[in-house]
Amino acid sequence: MKKVNAVNKYIKSALIISAMLSSGGLHANVFLEGQSVGVIPQSDITYFSTPQVVPEQAQLIYYYPASVNAGPLNIYLDKEFHTALLPGEFTTLCVSAGQHTLAAAVNDAPLYQQKANAGVNAQFNGGKTYFVRSAVSNGIVSEAVNRQQAEQELPVMNRSTRLVNRASGMQTCRYVGSGKDVTLIMDAVRFRFAGSSYDQMLPESQRKLDRLIDFTRRSNNVSSINLVGYTDGIGNSESNRRLSEARAETVRQALIGAGIDASIINVQGLGVAQTAGGCSKRQEDGCNKMSRRVDIMINSH
Repeated sequence: MKKVNAVNKYIKSALIISAMLSSGGLHANVFLEGQSVGVIPQSDITYFSTPQVVPEQAQLIYYYPASVNAGPLNIYLDKEFHTALLPGEFTTLCVSAGQHTLAAAVNDAPLYQQKANAGVNAQFNGGKTYFVRSAVSNGIVSEAVNRQQAEQELPVMNRSTRLVNRASGMQTCRYVGSGKDVTLIMDAVRFRFAGSSYDQMLPESQRKLDRLIDFTRRSNNVSSINLVGYTDGIGNSESNRRLSEARAETVRQALIGAGIDASIINVQGLGVAQTAGGCSKRQEDGCNKMSRRVDIMINSH
């Protein structure tokens, strides 16, 4: 990882995005600006492991750990406001593959002295997902991290939906396997260790599934629902594959039981999740807990 130094005499604290991933990954330097935006209610949607985007897009997940509490953090894409994060929040954005200006700054209101500056472009490679987190290192900086580290920290965080996106370069994420559909909602429900029945789904996930069912029943433009089951890395591969299928089937039956057309529901069980890679065999480790899940993608044409 390469750190990039930048100083702004007008701003006391700035986040320096200095991410470099191998094989032509993300490169970005500091760029600051700000805008006033309207406020909408915050969602309680939490993080789940994101699938691969289509080759025409790249995906960035930027998160702001609660331990790094430096005030509201503004995220900018191509000189336009994307969102603001509070400690303990993350944002996901997708863009066309290629160069984009990416920046983040804390406490840059109300002067916005760097708003007119061009900043430094970031190269986003198609089909890639990049993880960037804020950190403390001689001030506030941003750093690229690998998926394993990010997905050990993200499950306790909430997605920021309080501020209206104004970045025209941001696109609706399209994921491999979703065909021509546009993903309306991505979320996940989790299960207890070795469990696959509805009763073994975590209570908060049962409530989340109820909300997703309610959304689907009220929507008139849902074309398909993809359910992908996963497990932690404990046990043998064949047992885990069957368990992942059983978890996805449990969610499918819950949807059908609520009156959702079975023909639009696609089910897969992929066994051990990527999030379990390198995790210990302890059941209570966070990377194991978040791997016992079913990813849910609700799509529209």
